[in-house]
Amino acid sequence: MKKLFTTIAVTILLITNVVAYNFSSIPSKISAYFIAPTQPLNRIKEKLVDNGFKILAITNIIDNYNVITITNDELQATNTYMATIHVNVNSSDVRIQNPSYLGAAFLGDEYKYGQFKSTVNALEKALGSLKDSKQKIDFDELKDYNFMIGMPKVDDTITLKRGKNLVSKVKNIAYKLTLPNGLILVGHKLSKKTNKFLKTLNEEKNAQILPYESMIFKDSVQILDPKFYLALSLPNLSMGQFMEIASIPDEIETEIRRAYR
Repeated sequence: MKKLFTTIAVTILLITNVVAYNFSSIPSKISAYFIAPTQPLNRIKEKLVDNGFKILAITNIIDNYNVITITNDELQATNTYMATIHVNVNSSDVRIQNPSYLGAAFLGDEYKYGQFKSTVNALEKALGSLKDSKQKIDFDELKDYNFMIGMPKVDDTITLKRGKNLVSKVKNIAYKLTLPNGLILVGHKLSKKTNKFLKTLNEEKNAQILPYESMIFKDSVQILDPKFYLALSLPNLSMGQFMEIASIPDEIETEIRRAYR
């Protein structure tokens, strides 16, 4: 009987280890997203909340691709665009923005690999075993990332508007989140016409790159340059593919600018 209990205990331990994401060493390449088994949307919502996440919005991006935007204290403490992460729920799988990937890109030299281990562990408890996606990039490239020489980097933000009480003027949004330092992160509902760039690229399955976000400061509102954010979010795309959606960065900027009129 003692041997039986020992066998059961070892089996449980092995199962636990199988679903524990590995932070033992810095990867040479890092995945932009995690992939988890598909599950009903309502069940995912329940499990995310049970594991410490706050749901800010559920946004239908395109066709049957619904994105849950979530946050927690660890993410908000960054006071950056990675205060939220998006979870794409569809009939094939569940795709989640990788906090480690975003951290390396948005925090630069301040980021330490494994810094968001608690958030990743909570995601795994909620969604099941997390696998890396095929969208990967060299880890060392992320802290100073741009698509190519001369293209924008993370600090090359675009100021859309200046003025007072900007948060009261913004329209057609999915959510807003006040960060610990007082900045306000806003998720925008882009038009279906603009969102169709995912179909053009055959990347509907990666709808978790949206909603697009702006950041409200004391007297201005900014966005990451879409030429940076789209390239960062879809690192496997070629120059030819980006040329297919050459008008989309300007369309995103225009739509969000209009939201603050």
